[in-house]
Order: sequence, then C-alpha cells, then structure tokens
Amino acid sequence: MTDHYATLGVSRTASHEQIRRAYRERMRAAHPDSSGERTSGASRPSGSAAAEVTRIAEAWDVLSSPTRRAAYDLQLASGSAAGARSTVSGSGTTSPRMQGTFDYEPQPDRVYPPARFPWRFVLITIGIGTAIILFLHLVGDRTPPRTIDGLITSGSCVDFDNVGAAFEVSCDGPHQAVVRELVPFDSACDSDTTQARDRQGMGTVCIEP
Repeated sequence: MTDHYATLGVSRTASHEQIRRAYRERMRAAHPDSSGERTSGASRPSGSAAAEVTRIAEAWDVLSSPTRRAAYDLQLASGSAAGARSTVSGSGTTSPRMQGTFDYEPQPDRVYPPARFPWRFVLITIGIGTAIILFLHLVGDRTPPRTIDGLITSGSCVDFDNVGAAFEVSCDGPHQAVVRELVPFDSACDSDTTQARDRQGMGTVCIEP
C-alpha cells in the first residue's frame, strides 16, 4: 500500500495545515517549471517527475479529506496489525551437544510447529473497518466542504483571469467551471475536456464539459 504520509514527508499525526504546506512544497519541487528549468517550452519533465507529481496529487486528494483520511488510516492500521501477527517462528533450535570424554546423553532437537496465519483476526479487522467506513459514509457529509487555499485539485471550482489562466473560487458561489484533474504540463487532458493553465503554475487544468 502506498504511504501517502511518506510521499508528502509528514507524520501520521500531522494537521491539515501541515499537510497542505507539505503538498505545496513537494508539488513545487516536483515541477521543473517552478525552478526555472523549463525554457521556451523546450524542456519537458521526465517520466519519473510526472510519476512523482501523480503520487503527490493522489496523497493530497486522500489526506485533504477528513473522511478519506480516516478510512486510509484505518487501512494502514489493519495492514500493520496483520503483518505483525504473521511473523513465523524459526523451524527449531538445536540443543548443544557435549563433546569430550564425558558420558553425556544428548538432548533431542526441539521442533516447533509452523505458525498459522491469523485469518480470523484479519477477517474480524476487515469487518470492523468496513462497518466504520459505512457508518461514516451514512452519517457524515458525502462531500466535505472544500476550502479555498489556491491549490487546484480534482473537483475544484475555478474562474479565469484576463489571460485565460484558471484560479480557484468557492463552489458555493458563482463559478465558471469545475476541474476534473490537474496534470503535468507535458500531459494531455481527456478528449472530452478542455484545458487551461493553472495560475499558480502547478500544471495543466482539465475542465469538465
């Protein structure tokens, strides 16, 4: 399972503000364009840079939502517990044998039975986790209110400035478009979307029709 906290370089107890700052710093560092390496549109980010941008965007999409973050933390905890219980003991240890002229009866080797995988524990953990996720889905907001922080992500509402660059606005008020996704500068949007430049310089904004 991908560790989104490690991707952003924050601890699992980090606040939303700490995660937001880490996302902004990692995204700017991952884009060669923001450090002045892109000149006249000639240089293009490498495949590894594009993959890093995708990982950073996925980590922000999960950790920026309280509901999605709670479900992800539960999955991490379930995976850690199952891994700790699946440790297998050694196949056995051999008792030392006396050497020399002493009349000594050697002890037989102790053979340990192989550890069994804790299927029952794993199934119970998965069942509890599923119940918690369903409960949060039923009683919580299906779509948490988005905060305006200037960082365009999937689902952001945007307007356009006088040069056609997109900037984030509140979805509760008037807005000109909704973002499907933010992709690197050298990537193309889906054919059923239109594209615009992100005013923050984070990438290309793919606009819903």
